[in-house]
Amino acid sequence: MSIFLCFIKPKKYVKVVRSCFLNSILFCQINRYMRTLFKTESYNIEVYIVAIDNLGEDREGIARALSEALETTFYDVFVRVRVPGKGPLIVAAYKERNTALERAKKLGAAGFRTLVLGHDEVETDKMRIIIRKFFFRDSELEIEARTGEAVRIEYALIDIIIRGTRIVQNTETETVKDRKFDVGRAILSSGLITTKSVKTTQQKTTEVREGFMHLYLRNQRPLVFLESALLYDSLGPALQLTRAANFAFVLAELRRRCPHAVYDDRLVSKAEQSRLLGPMFEPERHLDIAVSLLSRSLRS
Repeated sequence: MSIFLCFIKPKKYVKVVRSCFLNSILFCQINRYMRTLFKTESYNIEVYIVAIDNLGEDREGIARALSEALETTFYDVFVRVRVPGKGPLIVAAYKERNTALERAKKLGAAGFRTLVLGHDEVETDKMRIIIRKFFFRDSELEIEARTGEAVRIEYALIDIIIRGTRIVQNTETETVKDRKFDVGRAILSSGLITTKSVKTTQQKTTEVREGFMHLYLRNQRPLVFLESALLYDSLGPALQLTRAANFAFVLAELRRRCPHAVYDDRLVSKAEQSRLLGPMFEPERHLDIAVSLLSRSLRS
């Protein structure tokens, strides 16, 4: 919400105050919505997530149907579904599996395509093959995992490629000492002591971003390319000057060799990650949920 300072005539004061009041109400409603997403449980590792997918263009109609199915207000729901794109979008999360399934069934009866993701179904690095070395062969991809495991995969078996960005936030706290002018000391000491030592605590947050690619095959563990974890020496003459350029080359080569695979890059930006996850889940902490939902959406 933007705030503008300006000089106004007295007769316009009431209109301006009324406008600010209405904006404040809207801001409070959005904050309330973000804290209690559709009156669901707070996130923990044992929740069952309900998402909707394949949304149409009539977002007001979608919001009306969704508000009835979720038994919440139209305005709360409309804030969630007015974002661009067809989904998937997380709309609820529950502690009990049966509650999530019942809600999904009700959403399905209202015409929504639903996805239910249990906490035990969220894809994590333990379920993946994190690639360290790779070799582009004529008809297959030869890889070596960072665990030392060697795998050969035919390009024809790779049916989904998801491109995205991992965002890791690091917060550091430091104490800064400084000296500031002290009027009281200056007076009491007749000008001999004019400053005092002051300590302030500052927090500095930095973001580290890393590109990733997830390759999916039916009934097999996902293959994961992490930009900073790969050794690119197998590229030979195609080796680029920077890691980012090498990673982009690998992506382009995989797409060329797997033209049949569905490609999706909506998780590259933090805005797109937040759009999928909604206000209850943070991209920095819950990217695995976004990846799991997206891969399931593309698969179904």
